Amino acid sequence: MDKIKDSFVKPRDVSGPRSSNRFDYQKDWAILKMMEMYEIEEDFLLIMDYYDDVVIYDSATDPENISFFQIKTSSKNWTLKSLTNRKEGKKGPSLSILGKMYECKMQFPEHTLSLNFISNYTYNLKLLNGGRSIEKKRICLSELEQDSISEIIHKVMEEHQLEDDPDFIELTFFEVSDLLINNRETYLKGKISEFIEKQNPDIKYKVSVIYDALFSEVKVKNNYENDISSFEELAKRKGISREQFKEHIQVFSLDDEDQKLWEFISDSLIKEKIPFSDRLKIKQEWDKFRIDKMNYANLKLKEIIDEISKMVQPYKGKQIISLQEDLLKPVFNDYISRNTRSFYNEFYIKVIILMEFSK
Repeated sequence: MDKIKDSFVKPRDVSGPRSSNRFDYQKDWAILKMMEMYEIEEDFLLIMDYYDDVVIYDSATDPENISFFQIKTSSKNWTLKSLTNRKEGKKGPSLSILGKMYECKMQFPEHTLSLNFISNYTYNLKLLNGGRSIEKKRICLSELEQDSISEIIHKVMEEHQLEDDPDFIELTFFEVSDLLINNRETYLKGKISEFIEKQNPDIKYKVSVIYDALFSEVKVKNNYENDISSFEELAKRKGISREQFKEHIQVFSLDDEDQKLWEFISDSLIKEKIPFSDRLKIKQEWDKFRIDKMNYANLKLKEIIDEISKMVQPYKGKQIISLQEDLLKPVFNDYISRNTRSFYNEFYIKVIILMEFSK
């Protein structure tokens, strides 16, 4: 069996990033899924909008299995007809929902762990045991009555012009998400609050800041449009690994550390007799930057942080007697000489210098 990362394939259909409230639902669901996998200590690499709406590898470095998630919202029950319906297009009929799901397995025949259809609405399907499908949160395709399975197999074979029966019955699942369209943000913030409290019960935090930060990171990955030619590039441009998710969560536990650091820096600035007005401006920008740095979609700020981080490295080996004279002035002047049109003001840049120097 070839390794997934070494046998990199491109998706058969690249429709490009999509937007609207319906697709924001997909991003919120991805955040929920990462919290779920993180809590059960599973390794993962979650990919946004590439082979499917969401794709999850079982490892960020050397995956063996891959799960596909097609996520759609609805205002009515899903039926066998809606799951197998093909819409007419300029180039002929498009793939049905089940046809698209099976296409994912066709691209990874030896590595597909599961094919999943996720929706906010229930499923009106005929079950083998005669039960009510609309009362079930998760249904495996193998649970359907034989006539329904036979019809699905026939239609998938017809869509993909297969000669043999497709092998995906035991791998295909229909799931109802607890995430509703109308209150998705409120629901997710509640789940984030529960999650953060479990991870860091003693910290103070703002749920809205955490939500915005996580959502912006998922959005950046979802909206990346450039060509991708390897698994490593896919992971970097479109993916979030367990380790990266852990780093994001740890950022939100630094509240007390940032406060202690500020108290130390504030005392130093007072001892150096920095004017009160300047200290007040630094404090204002300090509070602003603590929130801004959580916005992973702000690529310009990330570039500035990376640049300043490199600039302060030589100073970490020096004896800093005066923060103002031995660190802030020389690094700031060096930065301004390279960036004559800085997007941020002097005190904001100096806050970044202090933060990066203190790491």
